[in-house]
Amino acid sequence: MGSRSAVAQKALPGPRLARANAAQLAGPIGASAIRVSTHEASRVRLALVPPPRLFVHEGSRQSLERRLVAAFLGPVRLSITDNRHTIVSHSTHAGVLVVRLHHMFLDAAPRVVDALVRYLVLGDRDASLRVSAFIDAHSSRLACRVSRSGPLVTRGKTHDLLSIFRELNERYFGGACDALVTWGQRSRKSAVPRRSLKLGSYSDVDRLARIHPVLDRPWVPRYFVAFVLYHELLHHMIPAARGEGRRQLHPPELRAREREFRAFDRAHAWERRNLHRLFRSA
Repeated sequence: MGSRSAVAQKALPGPRLARANAAQLAGPIGASAIRVSTHEASRVRLALVPPPRLFVHEGSRQSLERRLVAAFLGPVRLSITDNRHTIVSHSTHAGVLVVRLHHMFLDAAPRVVDALVRYLVLGDRDASLRVSAFIDAHSSRLACRVSRSGPLVTRGKTHDLLSIFRELNERYFGGACDALVTWGQRSRKSAVPRRSLKLGSYSDVDRLARIHPVLDRPWVPRYFVAFVLYHELLHHMIPAARGEGRRQLHPPELRAREREFRAFDRAHAWERRNLHRLFRSA
């Protein structure tokens, strides 16, 4: 499995690469990310649906990604977040360094960027302390999220989502996935037959994966619930991409990772056989 680091509180062992590679990567990054609160967005009347919570300058993100590539000596996937719980996280998967960073680092001073690169690539302890100090000094930039409408419910009558999440996180993400999971709310049955059924959903604002409670049945196998949850967790780990002017919620990388699920074919076959039963039970 890949290596993993959560919030930058302590240094973890990293690849033994020449420190000189990372030391040369410091340089200024201009102001490149702003967060617009719900209240402010309503006052500005942004002509976007829905109003975005975070605007990221793609050039600045790519600049930082290139620095990581030069130090890591391999492919890097960098995602910028507005997460107030996990500010810095990284893992390796199939030789790719996967990094998730709070947007505060996009306009950090050169010495902080240098320390960040050395921490992520080399596991440098002194660099880790500098990164942690920067996070503490800029805690005011962490988003204050609106409380959710209800508590998280992970233990169902048949399946325990938290247990499934932990197994998936360890097996497929090296423990680096910091998403939240919950069963969704049961909806009232309608006299009109359903034409669609959304078994899972993911909210990047809340970093929350919701699973439809119709899957919490004794006749629904655990591996199928795990597959649906795994798909939603991939949305958390792999950001949407833009292709041909459109936002791709399912980029090729996500589809490729989805097929790594050990019961991929079995899960699809079960869904085809039982979809009509799920519709009747929803």
